[in-house]
Amino acid sequence: MSLLQDVGKAFRYARGLRAYWRTPLHLDDPVATVQAAVARREAAFVDALHHAVFVHADSPYLWLLRNAGIEEGDMANLVDQHGIEGALQRLREADVYVSLDEFKGNAPMRRGSQTLATDASSFDAPGGAGQLMGTTGASRSQGTRLMLALDEFDAMQPGRYLHFQAHDLLRHPWATWRPAPPALGGLYVTLLCVKLGLPMVRWFSQTEPGLGPTSRSGAIITSITFLVSQAMGRQVPLPEHVTMDQADIIARWLAEETARETQIHLDLAPSSGARVCLAARELGLDISGHTMRTSSEPLTEAKVALFEEHGLDYCSAYTMLEAGTMGLSCGDPMAVDDQHILTDRVALIADPRQYEGLEEPIGALLVTVFGAPMHKVMLNVETGDYGTLVERACDCPMGAAGLHTHLHTIRSYEKLTSAGMTFMGSALLDVLESALPQRFGGGPTDYQFVETEIEGQTIVKLVIAPSVGPVDGRQVVEFVLEELSRRTRAGRMQTQVWRDSDMLRIERAKPYLTPAAKIQPLHVERLR
Repeated sequence: MSLLQDVGKAFRYARGLRAYWRTPLHLDDPVATVQAAVARREAAFVDALHHAVFVHADSPYLWLLRNAGIEEGDMANLVDQHGIEGALQRLREADVYVSLDEFKGNAPMRRGSQTLATDASSFDAPGGAGQLMGTTGASRSQGTRLMLALDEFDAMQPGRYLHFQAHDLLRHPWATWRPAPPALGGLYVTLLCVKLGLPMVRWFSQTEPGLGPTSRSGAIITSITFLVSQAMGRQVPLPEHVTMDQADIIARWLAEETARETQIHLDLAPSSGARVCLAARELGLDISGHTMRTSSEPLTEAKVALFEEHGLDYCSAYTMLEAGTMGLSCGDPMAVDDQHILTDRVALIADPRQYEGLEEPIGALLVTVFGAPMHKVMLNVETGDYGTLVERACDCPMGAAGLHTHLHTIRSYEKLTSAGMTFMGSALLDVLESALPQRFGGGPTDYQFVETEIEGQTIVKLVIAPSVGPVDGRQVVEFVLEELSRRTRAGRMQTQVWRDSDMLRIERAKPYLTPAAKIQPLHVERLR
């Protein structure tokens, strides 16, 4: 991107951020606000389809719907008869859905004998009026280009307020341990929480600010965020570089805050939280009294056990940057990751599938977004996760607002989600089947990535068949990290986090088999 383009982006973001901070946030009655949005969700869904799909001749969703013989009137009738989720199930049965590969622009859309060539921009929300352009984690070759509309962020705040209320976090200062820009996840959470009025005291970043192929953009975004926020009286600290193998820095800081009887709400990935706990255990530190608020990877019982061992509370969110916040954890949970789905703006359905690593089918989650903010047009789009969807009333503030759809035991089925960094299985395939055999010998089925948990930490093992012969494990790890760095847009940033955290391990064994005696290139051990 040229310097002139960067200047144009910087000006648009600075102007949008100034307007974002200046616009008052109205939260007089968040329960009533969410209730009203839930009550009109069917009308909002039909209206969103009209404006984002049916009036756009080049919409890939219009192509899918017409291939299935579904026109706008038919869609409205489906919603009238079956509700949103029932209508979405019937769309899925008619092959109206989008796979992750299709959504990321890595594969054309094929339905029957028909094919439609698309790229990631094909799913952009109409108008393109956002103020902050960036990409998601770029776990695939190009990443997903994303335009964030800051002027729509406030629409998510009533539900987020109720979530913080449910977990008693509105009174406490907060911090985050997430990568700085050009990664957008940490900035996204920061803008939302600071606008909500939570005082932000530290921003720890696993990556150096501005590290990556878009380093100039990252540095510009970071500088603008700090300077404009300070000028508008909003406290957004500059990111501090703390790598994954320096979790002791954060553990020592939390121990100091515990000694001061200050309660901190720390936003981070579950694996990062586990690192902090293990560092505190090794150093004999008391870090009790704080809250770990997690997202970006599954929150498991093993990680929660570590939090509880150290006297930490916990809560979580279910997010996908393209979709925004999809779920926020319940104040009266039935599982460690029990989420209230934000049905005022999204709909989730479970698509039954037989996954090779499981004897029983899973409910692959498909998401539809019909409320602001709409970063991308999403109609039955795969999230890459599965979980258990239930309808349940509860007594927490989100339940009182009418958010009765819950999701729990969320797991990924085709991606590695370690240390808050995501690599899709498809992005790893070429390394396994081509690069590794060419460099170290053997064939495509002699190498396999396996995701597992050790002492609450999510790690990735590279399983190498004994038939490959002697190899130097350190050389293999470095080779794999270099290959991933070279093959993905944000690979340098992602692999640096893995390198710092010792996330990738070598195991000499025969690759894991599925019950059907197949070898998958990506195997999630906890699925079994």
